[in-house]
Amino acid sequence: MTSLATNPPGIVPGMEMEVVHSGGTQAPAHPVPPGAVDCHHHIFDPRFPRANSRSAIWGTVDDYRRLKQRLGLSRSVVVSPQSYGFDNRCLVDALDALGEEARGVAAVPLDVSDAELDRLHRHGVRGVRLYLIGDAPTPPDRFIEYARRIERLGWHIQVIAVEGEALVAAEAAFQALPCTLVIDHFGYVPQPEGVAHPTMATLLRLLANGKTYVKLSAPYITSRVGPQSYADLDAVAVALINAAPERVLWGSDWPHTLVISDPKPDDAAMLDRLTRWAPQQSVRHRILVDNPQQLYWKD
Repeated sequence: MTSLATNPPGIVPGMEMEVVHSGGTQAPAHPVPPGAVDCHHHIFDPRFPRANSRSAIWGTVDDYRRLKQRLGLSRSVVVSPQSYGFDNRCLVDALDALGEEARGVAAVPLDVSDAELDRLHRHGVRGVRLYLIGDAPTPPDRFIEYARRIERLGWHIQVIAVEGEALVAAEAAFQALPCTLVIDHFGYVPQPEGVAHPTMATLLRLLANGKTYVKLSAPYITSRVGPQSYADLDAVAVALINAAPERVLWGSDWPHTLVISDPKPDDAAMLDRLTRWAPQQSVRHRILVDNPQQLYWKD
């Protein structure tokens, strides 16, 4: 098993600097442990035009390296965004540039060839991202077909629900999956209902099956309180961590394409929020280091 217990050369425990598409300049008030992972960010490189011709936000590998340095992170997981469709050239280029300190989650059609899956695996891809609703949704009962395609590689399925209710409707299909499931962005638990919403009960049941992870990422999607605390997500985060601290992940969602106006999210402040959700250092270490190691670097 690959283990990166210390920070790679050039990465220090956090330092003040400006980073494109990130609010603030300060390092986190609470330094992260060596080996800490940002489990959800994107790369948008103008060398690789997007399928839908979007061009409002570009965030390159060099830009992201500055964020990593500011936050003191050691590793990261590059997630293929919807705007690139099934074009994984930008993702692969980013993974090659970041090297062993990065893993990836790709977007592929169900009929993708085994040779292409093998190629992506060699470049560091360890999962496939599917959408429940949106421009190209995958019906929940089709997820198992993807699971069969990726089973031999030990990959997981990462799902973006977009709406909390979509996750509730998909629960039975997800409970039947033979592979690991990773749920983005707090499961899109709607606010202001929060922990009282049926989506929360669904998330907790999925976490209880031992095969599901959830990402504490992009709180601005559902928060009604807004920047920079997004405090209405606190109860949701605490409940998820208390339920399954061994299967919770943290991600920045940089470069925050869903935030189209200022202020931009302060990534250091969002990372510091983890100390409110998990006051025990051992639990934060599990979320930032141990859980990503098990999911993305197990081989």
